[in-house]
Amino acid sequence: MVHCLYMNTVISASPVHDRPVAGSVHRFGRDGVLYEVLREVDDRSALIRVIETGEEMTYPITDIQADPTE
Repeated sequence: MVHCLYMNTVISASPVHDRPVAGSVHRFGRDGVLYEVLREVDDRSALIRVIETGEEMTYPITDIQADPTE
């Protein structure tokens, strides 16, 4: 939450987070394999499942945000 004081008025704003959504499908880079976001583990990582192999691993949320959505 961010508070700004402008002309004796307090304005509150919450930063918008573009967080991965559980169940969303992404691709590792432009030509990589598909993976599904299972759930967020903490503020920095999420549990994903590689669709082709079934392998599950944690993956940085910033990388998920940068990867294309399918």
